[in-house]
Order: sequence, then C-alpha cells, then structure tokens
Amino acid sequence: MPKKNPVCSHCGNPVEPVRQSYRYLESGLSNVVLQGVEVADCSHCGNQDVTLPHLEKIHRAIAQALSNSPSRLNGEQIRFLRNHLGLTGEGLGKYLHTDRTKISKWEHGEDRMGPTSDRLLRLLVAILDEEIRPTVVTVAEHLPLIVDSTESLWELHVDVDSLVASYLKVSVAA
Repeated sequence: MPKKNPVCSHCGNPVEPVRQSYRYLESGLSNVVLQGVEVADCSHCGNQDVTLPHLEKIHRAIAQALSNSPSRLNGEQIRFLRNHLGLTGEGLGKYLHTDRTKISKWEHGEDRMGPTSDRLLRLLVAILDEEIRPTVVTVAEHLPLIVDSTESLWELHVDVDSLVASYLKVSVAA
C-alpha cells in the first residue's frame, strides 16, 4: 500500500514534514524539548502539525528524567508527575501526608514544596510506575545531589526515537 502524501490538518494543502526539535508546551512543562519530532508547517494557512509517536513512552521518559532532575521540582513539574501517576491532588496528598489544597498551592507556585516532599515524590514515581521501578536505586542515589534552587537554568531534551533524556544548561541573559 503506497504511503499517502501528508496534508495540513487545517486546510488540506500538501505539507512536507521535517524532523526537528520541538518545545513540548502541551506537556504543561515549559522547559521540555523533544528531539526528532516530525513537524509540518503549512505555507498556505500557517498551521503547524506535529506528530508525536508513542506519547505514553515519551511521558514516561520525561517522568523518569524529572525524578533525576538536578534541582528541586517546580509547580508544573509536580503537576506533571502527579498526572503521570494518575493521582488527584487528594491522592498525592495521602502519600505526602498533606491535603489537596497544599498540593494545589505547590502546583500553582503559591507555595514551595519542601525538600522532603520533593524527594518522596521522586521516589513515588520510581516505585509506582512499574516501568520506571528498576531505576529506583538510581533515583535514591541522586537525592543527595539535588540543588535547592527551582530556577529553570536547564532544559530537558528527550529524543523521541531512543527516549534518551538529557539536561542541557540554558544560558542566562545578562
């Protein structure tokens, strides 16, 4: 069966997908870049179609990388991990011995998650996700290396083919 020529999902005109890096804002994370994503920009209507293969595996790679992030988790990362685990604010609160209001404040940046809860959440991800579970020792060994800052001085890059994640420092404008 011949492969169909790709068309714009908005206007139906032909497009030519290109593999490139893509800032994955749809994840709810502002500092995640997916590498090797097929992106088709339509020159007729300006629409951009993005093809994300095996989305569940990409999200698992992001969750695993966040468990080993170099700095304390911020609100959007906490929300991503909670959603990845399929927990409500109340459900995560039960694990962390707090209430859903506190979880909401952490996720919305109204309060900062303490270092103990931060580390426990990372371990929860490594324990509750069966496919990440084999890395629990790596996560535990990483805990003493976490810096107290929640500044976004890094980007998380995930290769969509290999699912290898790496942190790259972001230069700060003077």
